Amino acid sequence: MSVPPPAVPAFAMPHNGLTYTEEVLERCRGLIQCGIWAGLHVSRFRRWLTNFRTDLERYFAACILDNLIYRSEQQTVSLIRQLLQRTLVDLTRQDPTPLGALPDWLTLLRTDPRGADPRLRLVAVVQRDDPPTKSAYVIARHMKRYLRIHESWIITPWGVKESAAKGTQVFVYIDDFLGTGDQFSEITRIETLERTFDATYSVYAPLAGHVRGVAALRTSHPRLKVAPVEVLTEDYSLFSPESPTFDDGVNTPKAAESFYDALLAARGITLYGCDRRGYGGLELAYTFSHAVADNCLPILWYAHSTDWQPLLDR
Repeated sequence: MSVPPPAVPAFAMPHNGLTYTEEVLERCRGLIQCGIWAGLHVSRFRRWLTNFRTDLERYFAACILDNLIYRSEQQTVSLIRQLLQRTLVDLTRQDPTPLGALPDWLTLLRTDPRGADPRLRLVAVVQRDDPPTKSAYVIARHMKRYLRIHESWIITPWGVKESAAKGTQVFVYIDDFLGTGDQFSEITRIETLERTFDATYSVYAPLAGHVRGVAALRTSHPRLKVAPVEVLTEDYSLFSPESPTFDDGVNTPKAAESFYDALLAARGITLYGCDRRGYGGLELAYTFSHAVADNCLPILWYAHSTDWQPLLDR
């Protein structure tokens, strides 16, 4: 006779839960008012908090907020600088390009197109019908505005093969976030880029990347180098056993996940399977001020229920 799995203990309020909740919410208000969470407004934060109607629900929300990583525009630009001044420098020192190690990417990318071609290109990870607000376009604009990178050296995926045929040897695919890797693989398929990975030095270099997506792309595209600036390990996944999000001496990640599922159902958020925890089941709380990835928990961004106010824009 089969033995049923043990019941998951109910999510509960720890003894200092109310104090913790108010401390976290007050800190978040301060981050917004001081402009550290630039782009968020206190009024929207307040509306989002109305989704949580009991003390226990507000405590759950505080746990999520306490682990929310919010990259402002200034922090995003800092990650771009890290990409060009450290991540790619270190990569090409350890694994030289056909042009050799490249210690000064900024100088190369600021080259006047009337002079010598640097024979490298940045490639915005977008599809042909994507709007100008797509994240990779935003990253490209930051590069041009804040780092004075010349727009001649930034192209789209459908320009890679032509550029390679003209002698470009190094391609760096730029994006803000790598979750599962599905989006990049889809663009690779649509634009038939796999062969260019064999013939050129090609790097996918998102500003942040989850370890699952990094591993998936390295497996599916072995000739592509994958080099995120910031790597998100399993402990960034909020319901993972490695996550400290609900380590309060009372609750477990499993109890929190069950509570979360019940909250979604009660508020009319109709997502099923692993997508209830963000695309690919990554269950993250990591966002840029310009957009939040759908790999994040939907309670942060879901906007398709009349009974739910989103905190962040997809």
